Amino acid sequence: MDIHVSIKSGFPYAEGRTVVLTPIWENEPPAKPKSLSKGDAGLPAKLIEEGVVRGKAEEVSFSATPSSPYAGVLVMGCGDRAKVQPEAIRRSAGKTVDVLRKARATRVLLDLTGQPEWPVAYFVEGLMLGQYRFDRYKALPKEGAPTSVDELVIVIDSEEHIASVKAEAQRAEKTCCCTNWARDLANTASNEMTPAQLAFEAKALAENTGLTYDCLDTGRMGELGMNALLGVARGSAEPPRLIILNYHYADTAPTLAIVGKGITFDTGGVSIKPADHMHEMKFDMCGAAAVLGTMKLIAHQKPPINVIGVIPATENVVDARSQKPGDIVRAYNKKTIEVHNTDAEGRLILADAMAYIVDTYRPDKMVDIATLTGACVVALGHYAAGVTATTDALYRSLQQASDAVGERIWRLPLWEDYGKLMEGTHADLCNIGPAREAGAVTAACFLKEFVGDTEWAHIDIAGTAWGVKNVSYLDTNSATGFGVRLLGEWIRREAEN
Repeated sequence: MDIHVSIKSGFPYAEGRTVVLTPIWENEPPAKPKSLSKGDAGLPAKLIEEGVVRGKAEEVSFSATPSSPYAGVLVMGCGDRAKVQPEAIRRSAGKTVDVLRKARATRVLLDLTGQPEWPVAYFVEGLMLGQYRFDRYKALPKEGAPTSVDELVIVIDSEEHIASVKAEAQRAEKTCCCTNWARDLANTASNEMTPAQLAFEAKALAENTGLTYDCLDTGRMGELGMNALLGVARGSAEPPRLIILNYHYADTAPTLAIVGKGITFDTGGVSIKPADHMHEMKFDMCGAAAVLGTMKLIAHQKPPINVIGVIPATENVVDARSQKPGDIVRAYNKKTIEVHNTDAEGRLILADAMAYIVDTYRPDKMVDIATLTGACVVALGHYAAGVTATTDALYRSLQQASDAVGERIWRLPLWEDYGKLMEGTHADLCNIGPAREAGAVTAACFLKEFVGDTEWAHIDIAGTAWGVKNVSYLDTNSATGFGVRLLGEWIRREAEN
């Protein structure tokens, strides 16, 4: 379902299942698309005159053109040019997907005649993310079924802008390919996407891109004293893994670490979850998928900065050997933890992973990303991830990246008062705070105990990793890939500073 993007100057030949797409701005006359035949050239203006479209964001209108060498013309509203919003363009592009599928289009000509500075990257993102479907397990499509676009040709009539438009479009294309790969990983059934399979995917990525790969197995983790992670893994027949990917630019360059929670299936353990939505708990490794997608993007972009991608991976299931409420474990950094709720397992595996990375690699900054708490969904719903950070500067840099890519975040406090709620009775810490009290914040305070003095931020994607509604370029029933675009943009900006 990836789309090949190319840029052409002048009129490219359009035939077969090609749809010519012309964007229009609200309250402005449309440009005259050169890709259209004489008989169709006035179609956008006619649709505006008849009130079919007005140029508002997310307005789309398709007209079949049986007598033309292309299948039809699709007019897409973009909103007010003076107040152009990247997200409006993405969502408008997302709205075209169903129309293009029904038209059985395989090729789109985006005609930007007279509009060389039109925000093409946002359109590419909306189209590629919106077209994504996870249908690996379904039978082959029937003859005449809707198709997917496999080629996007961007037509501009300005030779001097070709290089800049091409760079912008291709960067968006690569970012979306990596995001959609992360979505594939997250959507794969948990009987296939085991910790071992996650490690296999990471190793294959390293071999294909030049990243360095390491993987700690049960024995190595036991020797290192990673009992918080191993305690979660006790109930599973699938051995846990601590996966490490390393993009090394230079010894003198700063080092960033990104850590993704990789619970490949979460029953809640002995503190078992309700059955109604337990099938969705394959998505509890969306943080891990985001880290893998980001590392794939970094390997392609090759920024002048060192990046370490880390994934603690295990299942959290019920067995005779499972960890029990009341158990006490000693983590890698020697702190002891009372396990009062086995369904608060993500913080346990992240604790050992982050403490180990801080101790071994000494990153300058570290960000973890995890489907960590239902409390974050209660607080923010499905439209923003909750973020805590140890410094204002780190949060600001993440916020700037968020604004640029449209993956929204919202800051939550990290005050010591909340941290005190995580103190244990018989151990240094407890893995769960008081019921119905700032659960997203107390979870972050727990994690803070394992990062030392490292500048660190935590991104809780429990609400944004899947189940997002009313966003045209995201499928409600599958993973969103949240975090790949955000982390990729954050790393790019850090490398430039």
